[in-house]
Amino acid sequence: MWRYMLAWAASAMVTFAVDLTSLKTAKDPQVLLDTALECARSQDPANLNALAESLGSVSFLARLDSAADYQGPPQQLRLAQILATIADNPTAHRVLIALTSQRAFTSFEPRQELLIRSLAAVRPAPAEAIRFWELHSTPTSPYLHVTIDALADNLSEPALQLLEKRVVDPKYDRESRIAWMRDPILRHRTDLAMLRICEHMLTTTLSATMRPQLVEALSDYRREWYGSDSAPRPPDLRRASEEARAELRKICELALSGVRLTKSQKAAVQSTLNDLATKTK
Repeated sequence: MWRYMLAWAASAMVTFAVDLTSLKTAKDPQVLLDTALECARSQDPANLNALAESLGSVSFLARLDSAADYQGPPQQLRLAQILATIADNPTAHRVLIALTSQRAFTSFEPRQELLIRSLAAVRPAPAEAIRFWELHSTPTSPYLHVTIDALADNLSEPALQLLEKRVVDPKYDRESRIAWMRDPILRHRTDLAMLRICEHMLTTTLSATMRPQLVEALSDYRREWYGSDSAPRPPDLRRASEEARAELRKICELALSGVRLTKSQKAAVQSTLNDLATKTK
């Protein structure tokens, strides 16, 4: 019985082996997509190497998505499906890292955006990802805000250190920095790693004039902050870990004693402290 099962398994592996030649020869975009997705889900180094090579090929990229395809949102490209699948497979993350230095891939802006977002899944963020995010988070970068989102979503120490550098830097306009507090930082305000970097900003690196806005983003939520229907949803404090609640409590107490807050900001901080006390009873 076991011999039969092993033989069947070996046969199945042969039957469903990825046809890597199609990555170089196929002209049908659906065939290219299906093959690339198989590679992206794979644990086999040969499949992942072939995928990395293909994604760095002008020919493959042109056969996968046409010039007309690139007229729409990048998220609708076949390439977006491939990168999302790679992001879901930790074994394949080395493909994303390799793409940061592939000029054929990064020379086109829509692909830059997809890679910026996909790298958020690679934790902890490697040096290659940090360099790529640094490049795309300069004050004049077209993907500045996309990169700030990715840094916050990554939540690893190297990414959050770069996020802090951008938030505290006066070269970036004040309104943008407040927007980062009220969106990517707010979305992660119950994550311990984000709270710790926010404490460091409040006590060390952030200017006194910006500290009230960060406190507000960590303790309040107002629909009027947002001008569109895509306002972020504040995370549920009840789902935060004990460590995160303790850190948020510490931040609130520091804010009440050491940050110049308005009456409404103080009320939001006190309300958060009350919620924290209720949760821990």
